[in-house]
Amino acid sequence: MRMLFEHRSIPSPRALTSLLRRHAAVMLLLALALPGAASPARSATQLPTGFSDLLVADALSQPVGMAFLPGGRLLVIEQVTGRIRMVNGAPGSPLVLVGVVPGINTDGDERGLLGIAVDPRWPTFPYLYVHSTRGGPPARATVSRFTASGDVLGSGSGVFTIDSASRYDLINDAPDAAPNHNGGTVRFGIDGMLYASFGEDATPCAAQDTTSLRGVIVRLDVTRLPAGPGSAPRALVAAAGNPFAASPDSNARLVWEYGLRNPFRFQVDPADGELWIGDVGQNTWEELDQAGTGGLDFGWPFREGPSDYPMTCPGIVRPPLKEPAFAYDRAEVGNGRAVIIPAGRYRAPLGARRPFPVGYEGDILTSDFYSGHLWRLTPSGVSLVFASPVPGQPPGDHWGEGFDTVSDYAIGPDGDWYYCRMASDLNFNAGSGQIRRIVAGVVIDTLPPFRLGVIVRPAYPMPSRASVSLEFTLSSAATVSIAIHDLNGRLVRQLQPAAPYDAGNYAPSWDGFDEHSHRAPSGLYIGRLVVASETYEWRIILTR
Repeated sequence: MRMLFEHRSIPSPRALTSLLRRHAAVMLLLALALPGAASPARSATQLPTGFSDLLVADALSQPVGMAFLPGGRLLVIEQVTGRIRMVNGAPGSPLVLVGVVPGINTDGDERGLLGIAVDPRWPTFPYLYVHSTRGGPPARATVSRFTASGDVLGSGSGVFTIDSASRYDLINDAPDAAPNHNGGTVRFGIDGMLYASFGEDATPCAAQDTTSLRGVIVRLDVTRLPAGPGSAPRALVAAAGNPFAASPDSNARLVWEYGLRNPFRFQVDPADGELWIGDVGQNTWEELDQAGTGGLDFGWPFREGPSDYPMTCPGIVRPPLKEPAFAYDRAEVGNGRAVIIPAGRYRAPLGARRPFPVGYEGDILTSDFYSGHLWRLTPSGVSLVFASPVPGQPPGDHWGEGFDTVSDYAIGPDGDWYYCRMASDLNFNAGSGQIRRIVAGVVIDTLPPFRLGVIVRPAYPMPSRASVSLEFTLSSAATVSIAIHDLNGRLVRQLQPAAPYDAGNYAPSWDGFDEHSHRAPSGLYIGRLVVASETYEWRIILTR
């Protein structure tokens, strides 16, 4: 029986320290922690009135993560097989095999292929990035890039593949001495940088050491990497603006946040770039952390959730710590196991066919892997509170139920909230994994809303003090207009009146000035690209 991302209760910090010095004892403890009884089958999901839960793809083998390609096609990864597969047709149709990540280490329930991200400059740079564990000796956690070839634009069949020989390692030596606490998320921020999470490898005090690549989220610059296979020196991927950029240690120069136990999943707010981090707890608390800036210490092992944890780290003075934005008591989920899985912040894509109701904009969903509880949280001042109940919502503070074995979420270009269910129940039956979507309103289509032929890459650099590049690709000729608006919808600058464009790559820019040649003030702006009758958007942050 595979029990993924499980908490193992440890009697005391002193006992934990002793156990971690003896790897064999750790393995014995983990084996004893696994329950022997079969897990009950999952119940059907429950959602408020007006929402539906629909199948996108099934018959997957422990699908653990996913990422959308520009245009709407969806990539799915399987933890143990190492396969990358693509949803490229009607729900229920066979998935396309993109490739297999070679050499993954699946010795342990939390190892394998864990995360995937698509280069925001796709298809000009047709790269996929994965987070995986690899065997040794020594075993290690890695972040790697693969090159895709085929119909990367999606103008024809949409089918492409990756070449395993094209592997380029960004990080290939993060410690993986223990089979658990590996992190596993890779996502691009709105600044174009690649963020990746690493757990503390069952070594609690390592989370307070920014040089260890344990218990951290790193921020990597992929724009300077050469094409083809290879391995990056630290200096090549260290991103400008990282909080420890002046450190003499090359690992510390990669770190964005630290003091995390096992940040298995985090999400990026597409409006302001904040990270929403689900940090898996030890004995009592699961926590959701908000990271709006770099250099934050989220407290492990001095704090677990909102409470002090009775552990000291020799030679480390307790620094100022960032409190969680939300936490829940593991005892409240009722089965003695808990793993927080953040769904992220709802931002309706411009032109979405089925956006969630207006009252959901800016709200946050997060669920628990074992209990299946799904919470809806809304900002209130500097904190998060449970959103007001809506008709049809399950009793209590849960917005939804039945979301057990869910390991990842993503908002699609249609406005639906997609999620990745690893298996039909906690027995992890072979071939029972699914991709599903939470839909608001009436379903009027039978196909995933893939929009092929137009690729819009994020505005860059972001945030910007001056000029912002707005890149896009057309697979066929079309009429195009480009404008900048403020958040109230007022026109700030018409960059391009409607005009015919040929197929090709384009990179217009906005210099930050309005229609009257005045510098626009700091803030969030929306760039609107209209291609024929379809509208796309860029989110632009100006800082002065």
